[in-house]
Amino acid sequence: MGASLEQQVICMFKILEEYDWAEFAVITSLMPGYDTFVDIVQSYTDTSYFLWNLQDILSVEMSVGTNDLKTKRMLQQLDSQVLLAYCSHEEAQYLFSLAAELGLLGPGYIWILPSLAVGNPNSPPPATFPVGVIGVITDQWRKSLRQRVREGVAIVAKGAESFKRVYGFIPEGHGDCNKPAKQSDNNTLFRHMLNVTWERKDLSFNNQGFLSNPSMVIIALDRERLWDKGVIGRLSLTGATSWT
Repeated sequence: MGASLEQQVICMFKILEEYDWAEFAVITSLMPGYDTFVDIVQSYTDTSYFLWNLQDILSVEMSVGTNDLKTKRMLQQLDSQVLLAYCSHEEAQYLFSLAAELGLLGPGYIWILPSLAVGNPNSPPPATFPVGVIGVITDQWRKSLRQRVREGVAIVAKGAESFKRVYGFIPEGHGDCNKPAKQSDNNTLFRHMLNVTWERKDLSFNNQGFLSNPSMVIIALDRERLWDKGVIGRLSLTGATSWT
């Protein structure tokens, strides 16, 4: 029920465009998917009508115990004050600790993180996270476990209902939670779960298994070090964006 990496990158660019931050740099760890993140960013900058200036791309080791001096030398090469970072939550803590030593935090710098680096916005952020850091996440974190389960069950129920309407029956389940799942070539039922609307909510999925039109929430860490008081805006990838 989340957003793909590409959808999060698009949301990042909408932030950059809204505030006319045309010049930026990318910093990634070596976490799996970093090359995909870079490819998406480069593809977007190459095909967008907006005149982007991707000043630098740095991919560095961010695990504690690595060569801090080498990482610091690479970070010192950065000239941009707007930085898109791709890394894990733990790696982000390490990155910000080094960035603080190099003077890359503070009012003059804008950091934007995807949901994986942000972590759980309901928990207190790590001490190394700077005030003003921006996070891109889906609005699923606002929902209770009960709400999320209801939506998941609704997808299965609506899919089964659609299947029965077409074929006149509901296929019997053959799964067993105590045994390994069996691969089936019959995905007819699953195709009926791809385009579900329930309680006026679009719960349809794309071919990658992510929501087709997730509602994204853009949060910033405020001076009281709280995520929920730093909301900048709510964004729909195919609709209007509301900013405050």
